[in-house]
Amino acid sequence: MATQKSKSKKVLKSKPSLKNVAGKKTVANSSAAKTITAAELFSKSFTAKATINKNPFKLPELEKKLIEFNVKFPVSPKRILNTINKINPEGLLPVIKMPEDVKKSLQSIKPSTKRFHGAKLALTWFPFPMVASSCSDKFGYMSSLAVRNASKLPFNLTNQVLMGDLGDMMGNPGRETSPDSTIPAGYTYFGQFVDHDVTLDISSTIDAATDANTINNMRTPALDLDSLYGRGPGLDPFLYRFPSSGPDTAIKFQLGTNRNPGPLPGLTGGPGGTAGFGGMQIQTDFDVPRIHNPLNPSLSSNTAIIGDPRNDENLIVTQFHHAMLKFHNKVVDLLVVVGFTGDIFTEAKKIVTHHYQWAVVHDFLERVCGATAVANALAGVVAPVGSPFRMPVEFAVAAYRFGHSMIRDRYWVNFNFPGATLAQVFQFNRNPNLPVLTNWVVDFNAFFTTGVVVPVNNKARKIDSVLANGLESIPGGSGIMAILATRNLRRGLALGLPSGQAMATSFGITPMTTAQLTQGLPPDELAVLNSNSNLLLKKTPLWYYVLRESMVLQNGNQLGPVGAKIVADTFIRMLKRDANSFLNVTGTFTPMLPSVTAGDFTVADLVIFAGVTQP
Repeated sequence: MATQKSKSKKVLKSKPSLKNVAGKKTVANSSAAKTITAAELFSKSFTAKATINKNPFKLPELEKKLIEFNVKFPVSPKRILNTINKINPEGLLPVIKMPEDVKKSLQSIKPSTKRFHGAKLALTWFPFPMVASSCSDKFGYMSSLAVRNASKLPFNLTNQVLMGDLGDMMGNPGRETSPDSTIPAGYTYFGQFVDHDVTLDISSTIDAATDANTINNMRTPALDLDSLYGRGPGLDPFLYRFPSSGPDTAIKFQLGTNRNPGPLPGLTGGPGGTAGFGGMQIQTDFDVPRIHNPLNPSLSSNTAIIGDPRNDENLIVTQFHHAMLKFHNKVVDLLVVVGFTGDIFTEAKKIVTHHYQWAVVHDFLERVCGATAVANALAGVVAPVGSPFRMPVEFAVAAYRFGHSMIRDRYWVNFNFPGATLAQVFQFNRNPNLPVLTNWVVDFNAFFTTGVVVPVNNKARKIDSVLANGLESIPGGSGIMAILATRNLRRGLALGLPSGQAMATSFGITPMTTAQLTQGLPPDELAVLNSNSNLLLKKTPLWYYVLRESMVLQNGNQLGPVGAKIVADTFIRMLKRDANSFLNVTGTFTPMLPSVTAGDFTVADLVIFAGVTQP
């Protein structure tokens, strides 16, 4: 299916059947006993698409509801009204008609009772691949064995040393001479968040030749936000806040607290809004939940209580994870206000996930790959629902590692810290600076184009073969630039990745010439490429090729044709094979949450609706 960046992007596809996922089982509901399958229970908990409310709210009625439920949204009630009236309050499977044992379990798992033993919960609370997807827990290859065998560098000591020499050049301090890219810096860390949603390699080695097909992927490759939702409230209840009143299924995420390091009344931070520095507030809930020892706070580990510990690696990514927690919570508020009769948690998770997936494809990918590459992937990638899938290492170990070159040395974090170093971005996400200090809360208006004016709009560095000097100063980072580059290159060597030239040819793309590959490089890097009879110019490591391709052909502002195809095709394949992705809903999916452009939804729209861009 082809699609274009436009005012109203639409994707049409029939929703596939979810048959034979689980056996049948007879349960009782409030009206009569009926036989249902687990798959039916799963599918019935989702509305097929955003539909118009048959009894639309009027503005006075909505304003009254907002007061009644004590709900505040970061956008005006007039804008919320449009979204509210696109939600069908009649759930396909109303809670009142759920099986009796499920309804009773909703009561038993509340903190006041906390009885999970024997609980019967909706399968929709759990990660979709756990209950309805073919096994896809391995890495693999996108390229054919013939292409790899003909073009890969032999795994031997000589080539391991050569990868080290090239990595040293890529991590050589002082090589950052190019201006910033046109990409807002927030997408560097959004890309990191997305990576943590789809890949986790904990077992591969750089010290021996390895077949990628033997390596486990510990994340579900489905853009299903398992890094956010974990295994759901039925298995990971510590991530969630269960309602003490109101609908039983209005389950929200737990939020963390901030630590105020200053004298009373305290230090302000976060977004300042139109008032600038004076608009910043003393933040109280702008962090992820953390393990705290109230009897001896100095012994608190402050370990993040989140679905993936990698999302607590640095201040910016952990603050974005926090924004995603709030995003879900705001969607729950929407459904409560509209009086949704079905499973609110399930419906909120669906809305959050579909809008996130849309933003990945139509905002993030179109920025880093280009709209043409994304449209070609949507039109050309064939991946039936549930079809076999292995996360390609051409993506995970090469092309998608373009983000390493986009990291900046300094960031405008908020009005308190207009030139925070990369070292501080890591330092102020570690003890003794946790929970996140009130004056270090990130102002995301400087990282995404939200419409709120800030003195500096951080831009990512250009995609090129140079890593940020600031990496040297992060905790444990001495020499990390060269180490990181070398490890990436040696991992590609160990996994037998094809050369960049061979990958291009296999795609029908004209490979870059030697003159293009070497354009603008310093003499010492040229010497490495020319060594061993120009070996690296004939069989250029795929990661390095993708970075050079971006800089030479796209001025570092987006990926070149090989990198863009690998990245775009991989994401679209993941989405097409997932029965629950926004590409596979019945009829037309169009984002319905408040956005700057009707029918679209960007990462900027996400953080705005999450409420993290205003004081």
